[in-house]
Amino acid sequence: MAFERLLKGFEDFRLGYYRENLDLFEKLATEGQSPEVLVIGCSDARVDPGILTRTRPGDIFTVRNISAMVPPAQIPPDERQHGTSAAIEYAVRGLKVGHVVVLGHALCGGIAALVDAEKSSAYANYDYLSTWTSVARSVRNVAVRELRGRPREQVHRAVEQAAVLNSVFNLMSFPWLAERVDAGDLRLHAWWFNLAEGQLYAYDPVTARFEPVEGVKVKPAVAVGTSLASIRPERLIATIAEKPAF
Repeated sequence: MAFERLLKGFEDFRLGYYRENLDLFEKLATEGQSPEVLVIGCSDARVDPGILTRTRPGDIFTVRNISAMVPPAQIPPDERQHGTSAAIEYAVRGLKVGHVVVLGHALCGGIAALVDAEKSSAYANYDYLSTWTSVARSVRNVAVRELRGRPREQVHRAVEQAAVLNSVFNLMSFPWLAERVDAGDLRLHAWWFNLAEGQLYAYDPVTARFEPVEGVKVKPAVAVGTSLASIRPERLIATIAEKPAF
């Protein structure tokens, strides 16, 4: 059973990995965490950022939610609960990460619910899903309009990628984050993982496409001097409409 595997897995971790890396865990316990990277990923069970990147404990600060979405900053802040925004603030202002990665993926159920948002959808009676995915509703509307007549798979993939870029764009609405980008202390990355082929793609603001990642160097979507116009999701959709990359 899957649940029992969790307990067996922890036992294996405690007796194996934990003991083999005891010095690392003692350092993390006494000195605290100092990750250089914040990863905002999807809650999908198939796409675990730590497994995909083979990181060790302490390497990445991770936020996971439906479809790796980042809502725009609430200015001025209100008294509502903003879980994703709070995690981003802690990582950027508290931990001083140097990179933020928004990691979307193929076959995303949250994006499927957003794209196929008819009343007959299997998700129509959910309490919170449509409200959350509305973060990218405007992106979905542009893609559906501009890609009218294209195969359903193409539209879904375009929205998956554009939603990642939308989250990166929304990150720049947080003043304290934008200040660190402008100072050259922070870089933002838009990544999309195709789990069917095991390939990672990163958005290139020059080509306005998600390009395959090869090796250990990748161009950030946003760094000091990057124009916000270059990361607008509509630009990506226009590029896909002109010449699909898939």
